Amino acid sequence: MSDLNVILLERYGPFMDLNELSCVLRIKKASMYQKIYNGQLDIEHVKMGKKYLFPTHSVAAYFNDNLSRCA
Repeated sequence: MSDLNVILLERYGPFMDLNELSCVLRIKKASMYQKIYNGQLDIEHVKMGKKYLFPTHSVAAYFNDNLSRCA
């Protein structure tokens, strides 16, 4: 388990909601909704009623994959 995964799990638990993820990504909530609706968000998610949930391990994997491309 990566350090980032541990940090995110300790702070947010097993799932992050849209507000938490938009804060971590520093993207406006409205932009997050647009990315979801347009199929442009590469992070696994589920919709529970009107709420989107993102597995924390998927968010950590997204960061690890994208940061390694920049290095």
